Amino acid sequence: MKTVSTEHWTYADMKAKLPAESRYELRNYNLIDMPSPKRIHQRIVKEFTKKLDNFVNQRQLGEVFVSPFDVIFEKGNVCQPDIFFLSIAKSDISTEEGIFGAPDLVVEVVSKGSVVRDYVEKQNDYQLFGVSEYWIIDPLNETIIVYALSEGKYQVFSAVEEAGIAHSKLLEGFHLTFEEAFQITQ
Repeated sequence: MKTVSTEHWTYADMKAKLPAESRYELRNYNLIDMPSPKRIHQRIVKEFTKKLDNFVNQRQLGEVFVSPFDVIFEKGNVCQPDIFFLSIAKSDISTEEGIFGAPDLVVEVVSKGSVVRDYVEKQNDYQLFGVSEYWIIDPLNETIIVYALSEGKYQVFSAVEEAGIAHSKLLEGFHLTFEEAFQITQ
């Protein structure tokens, strides 16, 4: 991922000037190109989404979304998380265009070109804008880290490397095993 333009871009500019199928994000009004994901990334996204969607639907908790779908935090900060969950309590921020505000839970699958963006920039942004839980699934290092928002700051709630189970704090009972995340990468 790279910054394409440091001009002052807004969400309205993106919608007016870029093709609808474009994959861009905004961070602090800077336009960031989102390259197409690799196969391993898509496999992990697909499997995690199936598991999360089943969990959420069985309990009628809300809705699960997959990229590309805009999350508009404010006019100069727009992202397309790999996966996110929006609770019924927050359903009023969801529109056909995207969601206007913070989802409850976000998942990013790290790619070779997104390490800094996922571990630093997006983590800071999600914390700043009040995303309650942030999962980082990293196939490069075979790790899963779950951050939970506590008093405005992320704290590691669950972490897995080599073996084990990552747990959600927000969605009690939801978990992902190391094998579920990374067996498909073999």
